[in-house]
Parts: sequence; structure tokens; C-alpha cells
Amino acid sequence: MSKYSLRQVINLMSSRSTGKPNLVPLSEAAALVGVDTAALTALAGAGYLVAAGAGPDGLLFSLGDVKAFVARNAENGAGNLFLTEPSHVDPGDLLAALSRRTAEMAQRALEIFLTVFPDSEGWGERERQRFIDQAESRFDAILAVASQGAEVDEALVGDLQDVGAAAASSRSPLPQLLVVLRISRDLIVQTAIETTEERGRHWSVALALLLTRVLPAMDRLTDSIAQGYWAAVLNREAEQKARYEHVVEHSSDGVYEVDLDGCVQYANRSLAVILGRPVDQLEGEQLVDVLAATDRQHLLEALTTDPPGGSRRLELVVFRPDGVRRVLDVRTTARRRDGDIVGFQGVVHDVTTARDLEADKNEFMALMTYDLRQPLTTILGLGATLEAHAAELPLDRIARMGAAVRLQAERISRLADDLYDISRLEAQSLLLNPRPVDVANTVDAALATVENGAEVVVDVPEGIEVLADARRLEQVVANLVENALTYGAPPIEVRATAFDDGHGIVEIAVVDHGAGVPPALVPSLFNRLRLLARRDRDRSRGTGLGLSLVQGLVEAMGGRVWYEPVPGGGADFRVALPRPRTR
Repeated sequence: MSKYSLRQVINLMSSRSTGKPNLVPLSEAAALVGVDTAALTALAGAGYLVAAGAGPDGLLFSLGDVKAFVARNAENGAGNLFLTEPSHVDPGDLLAALSRRTAEMAQRALEIFLTVFPDSEGWGERERQRFIDQAESRFDAILAVASQGAEVDEALVGDLQDVGAAAASSRSPLPQLLVVLRISRDLIVQTAIETTEERGRHWSVALALLLTRVLPAMDRLTDSIAQGYWAAVLNREAEQKARYEHVVEHSSDGVYEVDLDGCVQYANRSLAVILGRPVDQLEGEQLVDVLAATDRQHLLEALTTDPPGGSRRLELVVFRPDGVRRVLDVRTTARRRDGDIVGFQGVVHDVTTARDLEADKNEFMALMTYDLRQPLTTILGLGATLEAHAAELPLDRIARMGAAVRLQAERISRLADDLYDISRLEAQSLLLNPRPVDVANTVDAALATVENGAEVVVDVPEGIEVLADARRLEQVVANLVENALTYGAPPIEVRATAFDDGHGIVEIAVVDHGAGVPPALVPSLFNRLRLLARRDRDRSRGTGLGLSLVQGLVEAMGGRVWYEPVPGGGADFRVALPRPRTR
């Protein structure tokens, strides 16, 4: 920035006269200006007019500086130029004379600019020459406009407004731009006065007419550039504000602003959705009341104090008015104006799903450990017994123990297969080998892998076939039977029915006579995540992943699975698969 004010720049320019010894005493200078000697002395003391020295009768002033002072401060720029005699000199002659001195004025403009803006003193030769070239072009343009009179073409005004807008877009400082224009304006005036003094008093009329054109035209051009500059700045700020408002209003995260007391001043629609409240019910309310916090005082202090490091992050568990639980990640920062804190603002991110998934993963790992521990414990106990007492045990007991080991090993193997198949189903990479499969044989093979499978009642007619993958169908039946044995009550039945109604399907039903499934849980019965999230589930009975796997395998084989309640109590799980095509 400049270390001089605009008026000081003008006075500095006035002091850079040609140095000619055309001096007038204080009394004559006061008469020319039209004030008394005391007023002119005060003007000189305030820096508005630079004295050239002191004589025996008081201050001395350069006549050119006095005339320039009058020209600068006269109405419409005409100035009281002390015209005492007419002249036939055309103002165009003076313009031509000034045009021949544009290079000189450009060099003087550079000297003044370097004095006003010390930062530019480090310019190299290339930057200085570019400034001189631009200044010379600017002087040519000003003189061209002055030749047209005070009426400046509107197209030129529009072009200058574009120049101001371009300066704003390039982040050029407006004061520097205006100072450069004022330097150019006053240098033309001063050079015109100097030229008039050199040519004689008969050029004064031409000077008066020229200044009447130059000064209003330059003021209008300066105003046009300033208007274009500020219009561009306001447009840019309006665009930035609109862009910011659009981002905030359409953000998926909640955004709020509160005052120093924690009262909500603004909230976007996403925050209203997260908290389950209309927007108009948020503004004006206390933020801690909106969040329904249990520890109000602690939360209020956390949300309305200047956070160390510039921001603070909190994780809150809140309950909406409809009872829905949400886990929120809140980041709050102080809102400042002129260095003072005037409020606080925050961004609220709903992390409920991520936290629940993390909890479900931990729950799943715990349940998997439990499911594996049971058969491994049985195998470990039977193995230790055989190792220590094999010689003392009868052969039939050893055979039973071996069968138990085999069943537990098959249980572990089936659990591992279930996990592997679920992962492949989710990745859509499960390979199937569909072919005609006999349902009765598949049911028998499935029951052989289930503990207590011999207690299941089977009603499957011979000769019924379905189009399926034999191994996957065996998994489906085994999982449904094991689910009935775990959660239901005997008798457990497996039935199969073939329908010849043109659809060509076979229904396999696994029925138990226990308590059945509560109606509220039926919609999420085959959903693995919902099943794991149930807080009322008996975790001693395993993961319950069998139903989720059943649905994935059945649908992969082109069928469907569903649940029906049994009249009088019980659960009926049904699987529908297509029958093979007959030639």
C-alpha cells in the first residue's frame, strides 16, 4: 500500500515542477488564488500548496504551482487562469504539444509511482519499461478522449468498466489503480500549464478550454473504472455467497450456527432430518435441548467455548422425538468477527450406520467364537477320553464317541462352509451346478449331517426332483432343520409337494411346533444384520446365519423362501424350486 494519501500525492506532483525561477511573492500568490495571505499561508502549512522558498517579504511560490492549484480546485476544472486577453490559439494545438510530451510524462509518472509505492522500487528494468509503455498509452488515450470534449462515448465508458472488472478479477488493489489514474490526470494538467508558460500568455485560453475538457472527462473515466471494479467485486462476493449457501443447504451433513448462549440461529434441512424435527422448530431453540442431551451443562460448555486448536470434535448419542437412536459426530468451531467471537458453528455427521456395523462385526466375531468353541470343546473332551482310556472302553462306546467326533467336525465344516458361501454370495461369485436332484435323497443326506437329525419326521414322496445344485440344496435343508431344532420344538417335519399347475415347482417345507416367530420380526427374518442387531436374541443358540444363507442359496438357484406361521403355534419355512424340464 501507499505510504502517502491521495492529497499528498497531488502535492508531491506539484513539487516536481520544472524548477524555472518564475516565482511570485505571498501577496501576489494570494491574489491569484483569491484568498488573503493568512489563508494562503495556512494552505501552504497544511501541505495543499508547496512553497518554493522564502523571500524578504515572506513565502515565495512557483507561478506554475499556483496555476496548477487553481486549475485542480476550480469548478469543472476550468480554473481561474487569470485570462486577461483573448487569443486565437486552438486547444488542438495544445493537445498536439502535449502528445509530443507523453514519453516525458510517462517517465515522470514512474518516478512518482516509485515514490508513492516503495514496494515497487525493487522492479527490474523490464517491469519499469512496461509501466512506462502502459503510462504512455494511457496518456495518449486521455488526450484522445479530451479532444472529444466532456461528452465521453458510452462504449468507452463500458470498456473502462470492463477494465475495472478485470482488475478486480486479477485481485489488483483499487487504491493503486485510482492513484495511477490521478497521477496521469494531474501530470497532464501540470504539463499543460508548463507548456502554456513556455509558449506565452496568449495560450491561456487554449489551456482553459482544454482543462474544461480534460478534468470532467478524466473524472468520469475514473468513476467508470471504479464502478466496474466494485461491480465485479460485489458480483464475485454474491457468487461466493450463493455457492456457499447452495453447498450448505444441500449438504448431507447437518450445519448449524449458534450465538454465544448456545441458541440456534441457523440450521440447514439435513440437520432437521437427522434430528427428526422441522427446521422452524430448530431456530431459536437451545442446541442442547434440540440434541436432548442428558448432561446439558457439560455439552453446553463443549459447544459454546473456544476450542483449542481451532475446532473440537464430539460424538453424541441422541434420541429423536420419534424414539429413533442416532449417533452423531459433531465438529464445532468459533465464529469470529473483527477478531472477536460472536458465536459458534458446527457440522453434524450421522455415523449411526458405521457405529452399528462396527458393533455388529464385533458381535458376529463373538458369536462365531462361541459357535466354534462348542464343537471344539466336545471334540477336545472326547479326544482326551480316548487318549487316556481307549484300552478300557468297550468297542461300542468307542464307536459312539467316534460318531460324535465326526458330527462335531461336520458341524464345524458346515459353519465354515456357511461363512465362505455367504461371503461369495455377497460378492456374487458363487458357482452353482444346477441339475435334476432327487429331493428324498437330498433330505436324507442333509439329516445325516445334523445332530439329532434322526428325530425329524420326513414325508417326501419318492421320485420328486428339482432343478438345483445338489450340495447347495443339502445345505438349505440342513440349515432349516437345524434352525427348527434350535429355536422350535418337536415334532420337526420335512415335507415335499410337487405342483402340476403349469408353473412346475416343488415346495419343501420344514415345520416345527414351537412358539413361532413374533410378527414384528418376520420382515427382518432373513436379514443377517438385523438378526445380529436383535438385543433380545438368545446368543447361546448361535449366530442364526443359517436363514440368511438359505435365502441367498435358494434365490441363486432360481427359487424363493418364505415363512408362514403354523395355526396353533409353530414355524413353517418353505422353499420353492423349479422342476426339471421334461423332453
